[in-house]
Amino acid sequence: MAEVLSVLDKLWAKLQGLPQASPLELGAFFVLILFFATFIFLIVLSCVHCCCCAKPKYQASRVQPLQPI
Repeated sequence: MAEVLSVLDKLWAKLQGLPQASPLELGAFFVLILFFATFIFLIVLSCVHCCCCAKPKYQASRVQPLQPI
């Protein structure tokens, strides 16, 4: 737990220094935020698709017995 708190403390210090950051640091920060937001969005989208739209799309077709000739 202490490691997580130290990482969060370092992240908070970086976020507080963001207004004085160089344009390169700002660009890298926004790329990381965009990556994580896209990742979270895709996870939510896949959960919604699987849970709410559960249609048997690739269900095997049933084989009927042959009728006598």
